[in-house]
Amino acid sequence: MKKFLTSEKVGDVTVVNLCFNEINLEQREQLKKGLTALLRSGETNFVIDLSRIGFLSSLVLATIVFFSKEVRGNNGAIKLCGLSSEAFSIFQLTQLDKIFELYETKRDALESFKRPS
Repeated sequence: MKKFLTSEKVGDVTVVNLCFNEINLEQREQLKKGLTALLRSGETNFVIDLSRIGFLSSLVLATIVFFSKEVRGNNGAIKLCGLSSEAFSIFQLTQLDKIFELYETKRDALESFKRPS
């Protein structure tokens, strides 16, 4: 079975690397379970790197929004990076760019956790 996400700890931030071209409903559930498991393990601050996904479907968007609500409900923070120009346009059209902090690179997203809010 292909892994859709990997994670790594950088300081007190968990970086989630998503890697797929497109996912179906069953795979979306696997992705959701993987993200939820990270949250249940006590992690609170996340950077989701979208630079290795092919197509940002509504399934993926819904999963990210769901995960974001869970993270914020646990007093955590979530930031996104690595959006393609098409994905960035989708975030603008859906006004999700007003809900999520978007960064070009993983480094920029990680640095933003060091700045005072």
